This record gives sequence, C-alpha cells and structure tokens, in this order.
Amino acid sequence: RRTDSGVVQIQRQLPVFTQGAPAYDVLIAADENDVFAAYLPYRTWDARPVAGSAGFMPTSWDPSHDQWGAVQMQERFMKLFSRRMTARDMQAWSAARMIGESAARTRSNDPKAIFGFLKSPDFALAAFKGQRLTLRDWNLQLRQPILLTDGRMIVSVSPQEGFQHQFSELDTLGLDRPESKCKLK
Repeated sequence: RRTDSGVVQIQRQLPVFTQGAPAYDVLIAADENDVFAAYLPYRTWDARPVAGSAGFMPTSWDPSHDQWGAVQMQERFMKLFSRRMTARDMQAWSAARMIGESAARTRSNDPKAIFGFLKSPDFALAAFKGQRLTLRDWNLQLRQPILLTDGRMIVSVSPQEGFQHQFSELDTLGLDRPESKCKLK
C-alpha cells in the first residue's frame, strides 16, 4: 500500500493518474482486495465524489446508523457481542426475524405455511430502516432501504425523495419487474 516515500508519493501520483480522464460526475472504485481505493477520496485531479470501495458506500447496515430505533438495536448487539453490528449481522438478523415473524403470524411451524406467508402481500418486517421490508412477488428479493455511508456516518438513505413507483418506492432500487429476468417463486 505504501511506497518507499510514503503518503507524499501517493498524494502526488493519484491526481496525475486521474488527470485527463473522460468527464465524470462520480468516481466509482472497484477494489475488492482493498489495495488502492482508500487513497482516492480527496486526491483526484477533478474534485468529484468517490463511491464504491471508498468514499460513499451503499450498504444494508452500518454501525453508524442511528435512526428509526437503530440506536437501541446497535446497543443491544454491542451488549451481547462486544462489537459493533455489521451489514452481515443485520442480514442474518433479518433472515431469522423473517422466519420468526412468519411463524408467529401463521401460528405454525410448518415450512410450507411459513414460506407461503413470506410470499404473501401480508408479510412485512420492521427492521429499523424507516420503512417495512417486504419481498418482491416476482423474484422474492427483499425490498429494503439502502444506507449510503462514508465510513463514519450515514450520508443518505435511498430510495431518494421524488422517485416514485406505482407499487413501492423501494422498487425504484435495482431492477424492476419488466427488467428482471429472475422469476424465483
């Protein structure tokens, strides 16, 4: 990650590396191995936001999320596990909660009844994200707000105000029914 001369070299090289790039509004970094993306914010030739592996990152959960009762969820998690809650933790919690909620609503432990309720329009999950989470009926993808974080705080929550959809504002995120080739039932 560091060159022999350290940060000064990086500060000099990154702007030059991005100089002459075609016009762009946002620099998207794809750095799965976490090698270079962290150096991009505030170091590009043109002052533009960075997103993806550095800068603004979309996620299903972030330890800095503190709205809609999330503080209590974060505190309970910290008390139980002595660490901050990650997106993976929230996804596991949501999956378990979806099954538990469906079992409670159907008053059954029959997998077919539970799965049937999950797929029904009556299913909704409160998950500390300002809107109830539901499943898309054409591919069973979980509809949920996406948190945009800079690594220290939540910058925004999508769907963004003003984007409308005939069924659910959450369907403005990702591929909608006409574009989706996934037909999981």
